Amino acid sequence: MPVIKAEYGPTLPQLLAPRPPAVRAGAAALAGAILLAAALIALTSRADATEVLVRAPVTFNLIHGKQWDPVQRRGALVALRNTGKGGLFLDAYTIRELRLPSYRGVVSGTLPVYADSYVRRIRGRYKAFEQLGEGRARINNAIGYEVTFRARLGTRRLYGRHYLLVEEEPDGVRRGVVLELESTPAAGTPSAVDIGNHGALKTPLRSFRFGESREGGTA
Repeated sequence: MPVIKAEYGPTLPQLLAPRPPAVRAGAAALAGAILLAAALIALTSRADATEVLVRAPVTFNLIHGKQWDPVQRRGALVALRNTGKGGLFLDAYTIRELRLPSYRGVVSGTLPVYADSYVRRIRGRYKAFEQLGEGRARINNAIGYEVTFRARLGTRRLYGRHYLLVEEEPDGVRRGVVLELESTPAAGTPSAVDIGNHGALKTPLRSFRFGESREGGTA
């Protein structure tokens, strides 16, 4: 019984049978290359992650999963939203530009002071805002300071963690980013300190890097 039905015409080996061996070998190699290219294109098009590169006003890159949708948020360089069934809000990942005032010494001494005024500013953005903690932070080649909090999203609980980040080198840098993470119990996040440790936020958080290179990233 033939593998290919007659109405579909002759197979490639049948077409090449009358040809010289060199022609058959060349055609087979070409067919193999075409199949390999098609496979690579298919693998790329089916990838479950997207790489994001932003060059200005600050250069950075990250990777996020296919569950994220880009959205518009005022003043954001990157804004992603993860929703569940019926459009239920689960998580948000937002990056904004950070501009520090002039300072002396190392940035690790400046950021805790800057964070005090930063918390006062964001307090008005969230209903029933309650700060839970703060401290130094590092993500790959980014160093900075983090603030964790909880709030309300309507009648729902909302957890937040904001990172104030600058590049590790050079010293005295004043421009960086604010990386804002927001999550809910519906996303499987039990508390603010667990944001980014699992779920949809884990990859975009841990893959963040200043610059264009992915070398040394954790995702």
